[in-house]
Amino acid sequence: MAGSRGGSGPTVLVLGAGATRACSFVDPEKWPCLPPLDSDFFTQLQRVPDDKHQDDINAIIKDVIDLFGANFAVTLEDVFSTVEHTIRMLSVTRTSRAYKRTELEQMRDRLMSAIAIVLEASLAERRGDGHAKQTARACKHHAKLVTDTLQRKDHIISFNYDCVIDYALARHGKGKWNPRYGYGFNLGPRGANLTGDEVWTPTSPADKETTIHLHKLHGSLHFKFGTRNDKKVALKQRPYTKQHGTPHYSIIAPESNKAYDTGLFATLWANAAEALGHARNLLVIGYSLPATDLHATALFRTSIRRDQLNSLVVMNPSQQDRARVRSVVQAGISEKTRVLSFSSVEEFLATDTCIWR
Repeated sequence: MAGSRGGSGPTVLVLGAGATRACSFVDPEKWPCLPPLDSDFFTQLQRVPDDKHQDDINAIIKDVIDLFGANFAVTLEDVFSTVEHTIRMLSVTRTSRAYKRTELEQMRDRLMSAIAIVLEASLAERRGDGHAKQTARACKHHAKLVTDTLQRKDHIISFNYDCVIDYALARHGKGKWNPRYGYGFNLGPRGANLTGDEVWTPTSPADKETTIHLHKLHGSLHFKFGTRNDKKVALKQRPYTKQHGTPHYSIIAPESNKAYDTGLFATLWANAAEALGHARNLLVIGYSLPATDLHATALFRTSIRRDQLNSLVVMNPSQQDRARVRSVVQAGISEKTRVLSFSSVEEFLATDTCIWR
C-alpha cells in the first residue's frame, strides 16, 4: 500500500524477542543455546553448558515437571502464570495440601534466575573452554539500526530483558544516545536518582533534547530499582552475570497479571504511550503483539491516533504475526500509509531508508 505521504516525523522502533534471536552472531551450528523465545525457553535452558548452572537448571526443570508432568510443553509465561495464580489461590483458600506458599515463591525466584542463566549462555562471549565471559557479544544488525536507521529524537520500545540494543547504543550511538536522559527515568534533585549510566554512555553523548529514547517496558537485566517508594535506579555494568540468591535485577515477569501500572514501570509505559502517540513511522522487529499480552495490545490500540502513520514496517518471518501487528495498529493506517513487510532483519537493513522514512 502506498500513496502520497505527509512530512517526515519521529520513528518508533519496536523490538521483541525475535529481534534478539535474529542477532548476527546467532549460529545454532556453532552454539546451540539460542536467545530464547517464550515458546522454547525451557529448550534453550536445557542447552546451557556451563557447569556452574547445572544444579539450578535441574531444580528449575524439576519445578516445571512437578507442575506440568514429565512430558511438558509449556511456555515461560505459562509457568510464571501458573505459579502466580496458585500463590493467589492459596491466599484465598488458605490451604497447603499440594504446595506451600514458600515453595511456590522459591519456584518463582528460580524462574527469575533462569532468565539470567539463559541470556548469559546465549548472549555473552565465550572463553576457550566454552564457559560464558562477562562481556557481551556485539550484533552487527543492532549496530546498523543505531547508525543507519535511527535518528536523534527517535524512540525504541523494547519488550526484551536483554541488553543487546543498550550495548549497540553505547558502542555506536555517538551524538544520538545519552542513557541519563534516554531511559526516561525521573532523575530527581541533582540527578541523584540514577547511577551507573556512565558505563552505558557513548563517546560524545547526545544532550537531553536530542537523545534517542529507549523504553524497556518489561524492565531489563541491567535495571536495579529501589524499594516500592524509592525512585532510585542503578544501571548494572554486567547484566548477564547471574547473582546468587534472589535475582538482582528489575523486570516484569512474563505472567498474565503484569504489574505494568505501578511504581517506576508506570512511568516507562506512560512514556511509551506518549512516543506512540507522536510516531509517524512505526518499525516492528520480531514482535507479534500476541493476543495473550493484553497490556501491550491495549497500549498500541489506545496510543496510536487515527490515520497518523506515514509508514508501517513489520519484520517477522511469520506471515501470521505480521498480519497480527497490522491488525492491532490498523487505526493508524490510512490510504497514504506505506505498509511494508520483511521476513528478516537483513532484508530490511538492505533497503534504503528513503523507502519508508
